[in-house]
Amino acid sequence: MTVRVSTFDQFVKFGTDAYGLERLLRLIQGLIQLLLSLPVLRLLLLRPLLSAQSYSTVTPVLLQALRKRISSIRQAFRIFRFLDSFSSAWSVWSLPPHQDGVGGGWAPRVERWMDFGAKSFTGMYLLLESMTFVESLAVPGLSVWGEQRAAELAMDGQRFWFVGLVCGILAGGLRLAGREGATEGKMAEKRPQGEVEKGRERKRRTFRRLVADAMDLAVPGSVVGWVRLEPAMVSLLMFGSTVLTGMEVWERCGREAAATKKAIEW
Repeated sequence: MTVRVSTFDQFVKFGTDAYGLERLLRLIQGLIQLLLSLPVLRLLLLRPLLSAQSYSTVTPVLLQALRKRISSIRQAFRIFRFLDSFSSAWSVWSLPPHQDGVGGGWAPRVERWMDFGAKSFTGMYLLLESMTFVESLAVPGLSVWGEQRAAELAMDGQRFWFVGLVCGILAGGLRLAGREGATEGKMAEKRPQGEVEKGRERKRRTFRRLVADAMDLAVPGSVVGWVRLEPAMVSLLMFGSTVLTGMEVWERCGREAAATKKAIEW
């Protein structure tokens, strides 16, 4: 029996989930970056909501300071997340070939290596980000690495993030073309309808993640100079990727809320 949950209950679960709250903060950060990049958007969105006196205080300097503060808050939510990435990478590495659910050929092996690379490089990015957390607080006189060294570590982290995203995109593309694509082919004729629907849902989630990773490439790519885009476009892509990845967390929170409600009813 399917248990339905209200939007409010789902939002409560989302708002109290560490991943959900971090995505919500990133969405706000992306909106602030859009306001910084597009002054006309700032005028259209904020001017009708604020008085003339209040609107005059919303300067680019204030928005920039707010963006940095939200960024440091988000880092606190991710301070130990590198352990999760490395654990996932190890799980991919230690999985026997005959247990990965994929047949022979070069594509499954490449997919597995790309998946391992995505999680490993992302773990390195998160590790370097956590190492510079103290500097991100911007407390006068409080520093571990020093301003210059911390900036170098942060830049290296952006490079790791970029490579991790590329690996994730390649793994997702191979997964769509191979394993997930099989659910729409001849195998679908011999599978129960429920399994076919689950396969299509997995394919949809894989495609959504692939698009989100592709959009996220603009963020580290623009920082290290590997992607040449206008700041407004980078902000827009960041905002869009946050919506897509936030949907993953939103759906998971809905499933968890439904499971909790079902357990209470029983």
